[in-house]
Amino acid sequence: MQSLVKKRYPSFTIILFSYGKKLLWPLVFMLPFALWHFTSDVLNYFRYGAPTGQIWYVFSKLFGLYAVLLLWYQAVSTLLITTSLTTFFPQWTFLQHRIVGSLTLLVVMIHIACFVTAVSLRKDTVAWNLLLPDFRDFYHTAITIGLCSFFVMLVAIGTALLRKRFPAMWKKIHRNMVIVISAGLVHGYLIGTETRYGLYEIFYCALMVTLLAALCLWWKTTRKVTA
Repeated sequence: MQSLVKKRYPSFTIILFSYGKKLLWPLVFMLPFALWHFTSDVLNYFRYGAPTGQIWYVFSKLFGLYAVLLLWYQAVSTLLITTSLTTFFPQWTFLQHRIVGSLTLLVVMIHIACFVTAVSLRKDTVAWNLLLPDFRDFYHTAITIGLCSFFVMLVAIGTALLRKRFPAMWKKIHRNMVIVISAGLVHGYLIGTETRYGLYEIFYCALMVTLLAALCLWWKTTRKVTA
């Protein structure tokens, strides 16, 4: 029966796979918004009011979720580009890599700006101290992990922009983006009260596991090529 289907409909699986890919990524990128919407109660904040700075907090969370997802997407799609699993991603070019990277940086900066604004409004003072490392307690340590991740990302992007001046070292430094993504995932998991149960926990764990799997597959493929 299966052979008959293959003979009569030879392109059925190809068509199904093609449409599946087109639907996959829109669904993936809708997930952070769905998680944010169901846990933030943002409509009630606009309707009935909210504590000072609260709306900025919830928008910081939204941009944080998308920042983590974009970082993950950028890393996994790049790591798998030399493997058979690259077919699960849209056709990848250097221009697309730069566009997604620029968008990721913008989203991360909006996330930080929203968070600093929220804390500043809540405390009625400009919270510049959030932009400095601070390990005094669990909460500030989690913030510092994200902050260090951001600084490493700036260095990695800067060396990529100056790759013609530093041709021997920019790739090595740019590969530190894996550290950025890993630290970003840890930061996101630790900082939010919602991330230790339910769908948030599944979301972050899925990103961590798939990133680790992509790293292992990339390492395995690289070893075969260099062997």
